[in-house]
Amino acid sequence: RLSFKLLQAQIKTDYQRLEVRKCLLIVHFTLHPLKIKTSPLKTNQAYSFNTSIMPSIVLCLLALQTIATAATECQTFDSIYTNGENLCNTMFGQAFEYSTDLENAYTMWFFDAVNPNNNVSQRLNWTDTRADDCKLRYFHKTEPSPEPDSFTECHPWKDYSCCTQETVSTATKIKESYGPEYHWDRCGPLSPACERFFVQEACFYECEPSAGYYRRFPDHKFDPNNESHNEWELYRMPIRADYCDAWFTACRHDFFCATDGGDFFSCARAYQAPSPGNSTGNDDTSLSGGAIVGIVVASVAAVILLVFVVFLITRERKGVSVFAPLQQQDVTVSPWSYP
Repeated sequence: RLSFKLLQAQIKTDYQRLEVRKCLLIVHFTLHPLKIKTSPLKTNQAYSFNTSIMPSIVLCLLALQTIATAATECQTFDSIYTNGENLCNTMFGQAFEYSTDLENAYTMWFFDAVNPNNNVSQRLNWTDTRADDCKLRYFHKTEPSPEPDSFTECHPWKDYSCCTQETVSTATKIKESYGPEYHWDRCGPLSPACERFFVQEACFYECEPSAGYYRRFPDHKFDPNNESHNEWELYRMPIRADYCDAWFTACRHDFFCATDGGDFFSCARAYQAPSPGNSTGNDDTSLSGGAIVGIVVASVAAVILLVFVVFLITRERKGVSVFAPLQQQDVTVSPWSYP
């Protein structure tokens, strides 16, 4: 039972949790009718074992191994990404590009009184001053404008922002805006240092006016009749190498979705929605993929061995021998036969 609880702690989607519970119920109601009286003085021992659904037990437990293997898609950052460059170039598809040219690369967070990304856009000849419209289309404004004093989560952009207080009021609000498939903590709670980088990236995407310069399908290319086109996607926006490296350092021991090398959009497509009626939430118990598979395999073997032992006991108690006794043989052993 402990092994299965550990397994359940690692299975992160409610759909998979439900499948685990189904298997546990099958095992429980199969073994529950088993009654063994072990006293040798009684001859009216009662034995009953529901062997009719033995195949269900085996198949169900083997299915758990498949589920556990799928759970290994949750891996540590340093198992998914080789370094900060790999992280920035992969996590959001082709949205960002790791750049060692720090003068001509954007930062996702700043504490300056004036947004330093404005100067980057000027050096890259996007504008002579600063972006005067919000080219991305999702929750974005049409034009940048100031936000109220309550605008604290993404405070660097308070005076000139493409996002609204309603969109980015809290880290939880930001995380949940795009649905559960885009939750960055689907593989378990992130450390505060790591999660902060996800909040900063989200603020950058929602609020930074210069991000619109890197819209994958700008207005002059966007075709509303082409299903592959959209108005929200970024394409190869250069991000400072030191920022990407710091992100990798902060998150290297945290768990994240490893689908397609840690592509956030692939992870979202692979997401399994929870079944109705099941609660959501994350457990902070984390096991390695190998340990999970090992637990499941050991559990399968243990249950099969238990069933086999009970079968043998039941047959022997009924007087039906499973193994025939060895025939007695008159063997004379000569002392000279030993070396």
